[in-house]
Amino acid sequence: MTTYDNDIASLFDPQLEDPVPVIPPGALPPSWAAGRHTPAPQPGPRAWSEVEYPPHPVTEMSEEVDARAEDPAVLAEHTRNRERRRKRSKRRGSTPADREKAAAKKRTDRARKSVRLQLTGTSGHITRTSKTSTAWFVQKQGPWNFRTTGKQRRFIQDEAMVLTNLQQAGVERLHRRLVRTPFPVEQWAKDHDQWATPIGDVPGALSWAEYLRGQQHAMLWSNATIKGRYWGIELPQRSALGIGLDYLAHALGIVANWPLLGTLSSLITGWADDAFAREETALADHLAELDRIMAGRGVNAAPASPAAIDYLLRRSATIGLPLAAGGATAGAGDWEEDDVAALEDLTDLTLTPGDGYTTVAGVVEDRRYTGAVIVLTVGRMAPLPIPERMLPWQVIGDPSGEPLEWSDRIELHDKAQTIRTMRALTGKIKSQFDHYTVEHDEDPPKELAEQHTRVQDVISDVEEDHSGLSTRTSGWYRVAIVGATPNEARKKAAGLREMYKPHIALEQEHGQFQLLREFIPGEPLANIANKRHMDVEAVAAGMATASDRIGDRRGVVLGETSSIAPRPVIWDLFAAHEIKHKSGLTPIVAVPGSGKTFLAGMIVYQAVRAGAYGVVHDPSGPLKELANLREFQDIARVYTLTGRDSRPGALNPYRVIIDPRRDDPEYAAHHPDFARAADPYAAAQAKYDADMRAAAAERVEVAVSVLKMMLTERHLDLEHTESVLHLAANRVGGDRNHNLGEVLHAINAISQDDPDQAVRTCASGVYQQLELMSRLAEARVLFPEAGTVGSGVDDFDTDIRLTILTMPGLQLPPEGVPSSQWTPQQRMTAPLMHMAAWLANRLVYEKPRHVRKVLFLDENKYLESTGAGRTLNLRIARDSRKFKVRALVCSQLPDDFLGLDGTDDKTALTYEVFVGDVGGDPHAIDGALKLLKLPSRQGFEQFLAELGSGGEDTLDEDTDTSYQDQARRWMVRMADDVELVRSSWVHYVHLSHVFAALNSSTAKNALGGTA
Repeated sequence: MTTYDNDIASLFDPQLEDPVPVIPPGALPPSWAAGRHTPAPQPGPRAWSEVEYPPHPVTEMSEEVDARAEDPAVLAEHTRNRERRRKRSKRRGSTPADREKAAAKKRTDRARKSVRLQLTGTSGHITRTSKTSTAWFVQKQGPWNFRTTGKQRRFIQDEAMVLTNLQQAGVERLHRRLVRTPFPVEQWAKDHDQWATPIGDVPGALSWAEYLRGQQHAMLWSNATIKGRYWGIELPQRSALGIGLDYLAHALGIVANWPLLGTLSSLITGWADDAFAREETALADHLAELDRIMAGRGVNAAPASPAAIDYLLRRSATIGLPLAAGGATAGAGDWEEDDVAALEDLTDLTLTPGDGYTTVAGVVEDRRYTGAVIVLTVGRMAPLPIPERMLPWQVIGDPSGEPLEWSDRIELHDKAQTIRTMRALTGKIKSQFDHYTVEHDEDPPKELAEQHTRVQDVISDVEEDHSGLSTRTSGWYRVAIVGATPNEARKKAAGLREMYKPHIALEQEHGQFQLLREFIPGEPLANIANKRHMDVEAVAAGMATASDRIGDRRGVVLGETSSIAPRPVIWDLFAAHEIKHKSGLTPIVAVPGSGKTFLAGMIVYQAVRAGAYGVVHDPSGPLKELANLREFQDIARVYTLTGRDSRPGALNPYRVIIDPRRDDPEYAAHHPDFARAADPYAAAQAKYDADMRAAAAERVEVAVSVLKMMLTERHLDLEHTESVLHLAANRVGGDRNHNLGEVLHAINAISQDDPDQAVRTCASGVYQQLELMSRLAEARVLFPEAGTVGSGVDDFDTDIRLTILTMPGLQLPPEGVPSSQWTPQQRMTAPLMHMAAWLANRLVYEKPRHVRKVLFLDENKYLESTGAGRTLNLRIARDSRKFKVRALVCSQLPDDFLGLDGTDDKTALTYEVFVGDVGGDPHAIDGALKLLKLPSRQGFEQFLAELGSGGEDTLDEDTDTSYQDQARRWMVRMADDVELVRSSWVHYVHLSHVFAALNSSTAKNALGGTA
């Protein structure tokens, strides 16, 4: 298959399932899947975007031309002879079947030629036919997933009230069209390029242009679309009086200059003008009322722009063909009658009688496409438990991934008309009942009694209802499904019908050609079969515009939604800071092996590519391979904080915590904070001095916390331990030119000269324990060599965009083992992790406030186990907005962010949250719901419990199905939107080298395919 660079048409190609590797030009690494030995793909049915037509043969004419051929008589004779031979050969070679096919084709061609568009033109957002005018409004896709049942029911009632208000405003008929536009990957690339400040290209590496190109191709292969629904409201027709006056005025125009009849002509012309002006005023008032109703809660629709009308007409005329939103001549103004004539020729529709589909062919962007379209009609419907146990009934087919399009023709009935109809139906039922009982003395079927009860219920609902939600409707609901071939279309139609069973029957009716034309505005109903009678609440329960809604369209890629229909999830990492003024703290919660590190690595990679500064604290070390990527050459640096390569004193608390910079803009006298001060210079200096004192006090507190983490429980339980540590740290002071060794010397001095014997005894025991711990190899980064203050991480360097802190060989304490049984090396984990997090924090906060920064902290549970660690997390949550920091903080349990004892709850400070597989523990699930701000006992617990299930995971090779979908799934909250997201990267072949750098078992599973 040949894939063109601008193949946006593949979005509507239903045959495209497995991607063809799209390799952008340039030096790209090989695909991550290239090393696997897979059999060559077998040729299958070709998609209609693959159809290639043979070129027309070109015959070269000889230069010698028979002079007789120029004689008109001879030429005419030759023409008649060829025609006779052709007819004789055709009669000899034809069979009865051939003749029958030819006759059927002629009938079909005649039927097609007899179908012409009823549309005569457009005026603004109004389409016109010779008999009717329709005003069109556009409703964008709305939320549905992970809302409470009460909110979902409110969504339905709000839309139902819009239908009721339209009926009360005099509207009798609606034509609603659900259309789909391809996900705007081209616009994403433009917005992303403008949003980012990309790093410079490196020769031989993936360039920024190739990166954008590959991202677009990957998103195209997912066939993602965006919904939009058009509400076509039929406007009142002109009165018979007005039409009659216009006719008379026109007829009498020829006698306008006659003496007597001219006066009559002038009089009738004036009446006609007055009638037209009154009708025009009434129509303007009616349109204003429609605007108000459609802008109300539940629909929030606006009048369609000329571009939207343009797309609606073209999309409706080309169902079955690819058409991007940019493919329409948007904003070209009103359509005239000759423009409508051109609309008829956009596609070539053919119908084979008896086959039940319509063949659609056409040329889009110089490429010819062919497809088969089947229109299904909603038939009998059972009672629908929406929203309690079902998706909205017009959304049930969306998980199939097909770009389904809907056409609804709805008639609204007022209360009096409904009651008259129901009472007439009651009379018919009674007559049938009497026919059985009186005339034939037989028992009537139970269906008659059930119908009678139902009719009486409807009458009772309409008469007693004062909310308007019992307003009745009649309607026809069609859905179009596209296949590459007729068999493909039939297969997809059968699958869609299975999805709707047993509650809703989808009927494949005859007259597919006319049913497809019914999707075009202005076209009449194809037939009156399968007319559905529902109240407005049941109609609104379709909620055709409900879709996955999360993220934006200019940031980094996280994966794709997987709740209703897949579409790319794009995240602007700094929208919370720059637009919403919210915190940048982002918890990533999941059990080990759930893909936290891989997800964070992909976010950091994309953010650094887009120009952000990245700081990674990854104790286990897999993310350090990001520094070896060719595009990060000379702008990434790795610091090893444990082992032989670590620097003595690199995590000295007195050096890690930096002093504020006097030249920082917040200490400038012209800063807005000092605008009202009597002496701005003195106020700025006072603020600087206060922050210097705060930094010194913070060093003292952090030093005490680190030493406490190194003590055993026996020493921590001593009465004077806390006072001894604080006394020693205060004697040393909070200046940067100190170290923990000085604090140990101060403790030793207290053990010798303190007047209180109990304090001396406590200080002696504490000193011995800490002095022993300071000799460990793991402690060399905390205790610098004698006479030094430590050789820590270099100060801020504008050329270093990515800094990675690793701690190889760190011995994490075993789960469930009390701290009293930890080895000295395991006890060193908490202080090392704590100071490494402070160092990562410093690397972020020492950078200018206005630059974008991404901070990744792993193993947050060891930080939250201490008061100082909780303080650090709280600082990250509160200060990240001011310093424009996106802080990705990973942990295994939600309790690390909710507080171990119910305190230090950071839920209110989180604007975005990622929750993966938290296991089946009910306590962890309840905590995850609290982080996601979802209520309990609403069915959301089941989603969280099943996040880790990608099939049946078993060691039995015959029954193991865990390989079927290994893409990690996350419940993601962004602002008020919560969606289920698959972190699938199977189409992103241009990032194969990044996958290789993150090549762990977790990373392999995160690729979205078989590892």
